[in-house]
Amino acid sequence: MWVSWGLCLAVSSNSRGVARFSNFELDLDSGEIRRAGTQLKLQPQPAKILALLVSRAGEVISRDELAAKVWGSETFVDFEQGLNFAVRQIRTVLGDDADQPRFLETLPKRGYRFIAPLLETPPPQPESRPGLPAWSWAAKVSAALVALCLAGVAAYLGWTRLRPHGPPRAEVLAVLPFDDLSPDPEDYLVDGLTEEMTAQLTRISPDLHVIARTSAMQYVRTRKNAHQIGEELGADYILENSIRHEGGRLRITAQLVRTADQTHLWAENYDRKMSELLSLESEVASDIAQQIRLHLLSGAGSNRFQPPLQVAVSRQASPHPIAPEAHELYLKGRFYFNQRSREALQKSVACFGAAIASEPGYAAAYAGLADSYNLIAFYGFDPSLNAVAQAKVAADKALQLDNSIAAAHAARAYTEFMWRGDWSVAEREFRQAIELDDNYVPAHQWYALYLAGSGRMDESLQQMREAQQLDPLSPAVHAGLGYMYYLARDYDQADQQARVALQMNPDFMSAHAVLGWADIQQKKYPEAIAELQAAARLSSNVPIYLCGLGRAYALSGNVEAARKMLADAGASSPEPRGNGSAVAALYLALGDSEQALHWLEMTAPGDIQANWLRVDPAFDSLRGNARFETIVGRIGAGSE
Repeated sequence: MWVSWGLCLAVSSNSRGVARFSNFELDLDSGEIRRAGTQLKLQPQPAKILALLVSRAGEVISRDELAAKVWGSETFVDFEQGLNFAVRQIRTVLGDDADQPRFLETLPKRGYRFIAPLLETPPPQPESRPGLPAWSWAAKVSAALVALCLAGVAAYLGWTRLRPHGPPRAEVLAVLPFDDLSPDPEDYLVDGLTEEMTAQLTRISPDLHVIARTSAMQYVRTRKNAHQIGEELGADYILENSIRHEGGRLRITAQLVRTADQTHLWAENYDRKMSELLSLESEVASDIAQQIRLHLLSGAGSNRFQPPLQVAVSRQASPHPIAPEAHELYLKGRFYFNQRSREALQKSVACFGAAIASEPGYAAAYAGLADSYNLIAFYGFDPSLNAVAQAKVAADKALQLDNSIAAAHAARAYTEFMWRGDWSVAEREFRQAIELDDNYVPAHQWYALYLAGSGRMDESLQQMREAQQLDPLSPAVHAGLGYMYYLARDYDQADQQARVALQMNPDFMSAHAVLGWADIQQKKYPEAIAELQAAARLSSNVPIYLCGLGRAYALSGNVEAARKMLADAGASSPEPRGNGSAVAALYLALGDSEQALHWLEMTAPGDIQANWLRVDPAFDSLRGNARFETIVGRIGAGSE
């Protein structure tokens, strides 16, 4: 008995125990966290960081110390990005907000501090009973503790097998880029296959989150091992693929790897004709789905019912077989679409159009065409805004052909929101897209923009954080989150997210613009001018960025340069389509509120910046003005 008691004391003395705060319980040794008794999903590195911060609550822990104590001597060249991602995961699990933290406080250039009060469980007090010696109570407590320790030792293995698991937790899978081993590699095929395989797997189960293609593509020809990739992406499993095509034949090799211990769970080879590529994608996805059900979603000890797996139909599904050449054109269209430049978007339109010409019933090609036209209009590459009408036609046609495509619903919602259509329709379509495919990043990203335009900033930030979880290495998502923080007036966070985007892509014009706008609000005019000059240059002088640059000039005192930006942005035109509110913001910076209101009142349909008049800090000086409030009231009310 005394040996057992000593063993229990040893175990107790080496354990840091359980910390309680709010309605959370955190095991400081294992990193497991529960809320109201339900176990939550937190990856190993974020769990280590949280345990360290909680164990030293109230103390600032530097980023360098976190690197040393959490990552240790491991080679981790992307530590800054890895730590930022880990902190975002912690905040997501806790439901915390960086701008109004309840748990985790960021101290810029210093580190992090856990600020929530820890709840203590008071020790049991002896019951006061007349005539009972004090030693008798202590002996009974000791005996009870010894018995509990013995019972714990005896039942340990049974407990590990039978402990409750709580509600299903989402596992995270990353589909790595296909490694093209062909004599003549094709970039579009690698990119397109990766995207299509990701799209197929996203619809397997709500218990599975699939990292978006944008983030996964960062690992093209990577030398990092599965464990490193899992830590950086927050992925429990990765799917490694290779492809070889030659002489009309195609060979795909796929293998599923658990990132925690780099165990290979399954592998398979597929040999087909190149003409069978589309059906092969579905076959591979179906086989992988079965393995995911076996290895990912049916863990040992799970008590929840596992229904027969229904593998979802590909997003490019059609009532009749798709010709191989049409599918190849579709893959090329997606390849160019993902590059986002003016020239690449024009090429994507041509490829999707050719795919549709070959297969008029190809719903996914219409959805891709709608996406391309939407971005051409959004980036200001089509001042006539003819792309807007084309996007609507393509989205409606995709939905007519197949109402189950999330991308088509999201594209239609995008046109209704961005170009000042009926916002009630936009919200319904955004919700439908997310319901059909919760892993579809653009739906979360664009819905966040809609929510911000509606003034629902908390919901907007939550949607953008969900997009960021699914696509943690996407410059567009980070820049988008930065813009949401800018609209929420958290300029430090806006600055941070924009810089992360620029680390990933130094030529990403939207990130330069967000950084410039945030600098304007912080009166850092030289920095703002530099960033907005970059945005204007990279966009080939899109008027919205020219007007932003003009604002920076005006507020810095360089009125002459500001007025030149007015002329360059086309303010002399009686109706600069799509740019009226940008011109208005520049007039406001020049101190001419009358001209600002004039341009806001006459602005043409398709004025992008007008969508955020309710929350844009550039227009704060007009808030309370009756004319301005009337203008804001018209936004989103079906004014087209």
